[in-house]
Amino acid sequence: MSDSPLYQAQMLKCTQSGQPVNQIQTSQILTTRELNRMRRRKNLSPDVRIILNEPFSRVDRITDSLYLTGIAGLTEENLAALKITCIINATYEMPLAILKGIESFRVPVEDEEKEEILIYFESVSDKIHLVSKAKGRTVVHCMAGASRSSTLVIAYLIKYQEYTLKNAFCYLKSMRPCARPNIGFFDQLITYEEFYRRQKSVNMIEVRSREQPGSVARVPDFYQTEFRDLYKVEVTKQLARASQIQLQQSNRNYINRARDYKEMQTDVEHMRDELKDGLVPVSSPGSNDHGRSQQEK
Repeated sequence: MSDSPLYQAQMLKCTQSGQPVNQIQTSQILTTRELNRMRRRKNLSPDVRIILNEPFSRVDRITDSLYLTGIAGLTEENLAALKITCIINATYEMPLAILKGIESFRVPVEDEEKEEILIYFESVSDKIHLVSKAKGRTVVHCMAGASRSSTLVIAYLIKYQEYTLKNAFCYLKSMRPCARPNIGFFDQLITYEEFYRRQKSVNMIEVRSREQPGSVARVPDFYQTEFRDLYKVEVTKQLARASQIQLQQSNRNYINRARDYKEMQTDVEHMRDELKDGLVPVSSPGSNDHGRSQQEK
């Protein structure tokens, strides 16, 4: 295992595309109280507000020993309540949590279609399996718990739970509705399934724009019949990007980022620093700032 891509990744300084990997290791993760105060911040940016709230903030059970979440689900209280013994951080931009009694590993990938995440499927799946055999529990997370982390979880389901790619995706969506691997990651999952099963349960289809000749979106074939909302979101996103049309930022289950996740993570870090210094203006539901207790401030 020590020479596996997962273990080698712990020494990487940059992602494949040259983004610097966050080298900070921290023993101080979010508490529920800090999270709630962040959510009430008056000038919280819309994209950060989305990932700090449900459904992205939920910690969703995938198996008895595997959970999936985003940054807002990675709280002290959740880790303790779920008896987590292993954290897999599927980001390059977030600090790595180093906590007593918990193993932590980083998978330093960007949520970009051209990013190669396939190289981590095998070693991450093996690690989740080993933790489960030892009666431990793993949580896999990224910023939103939607693309990078869900891709790794699907790979595990294919290898160790005997799911086809299509069934693994459908099952994951039933447990975490906001799961949405980007199309490049989905291509790599198709490759992974074909390697293990010698056949494919999913093919990509092309959807051409009537308004923009030459603009093409690629989506899994079953989206159109079984996930109509996701089909529309994905096609709109890809065709809008091709024609440089501004996208609506998100809906309840799907986030279309206006900014890079690294910028959003920087916002979260600044908020935590301000919380410690007592500088964050927050408002409680049903009350004004002057009505808050000195202790809450």
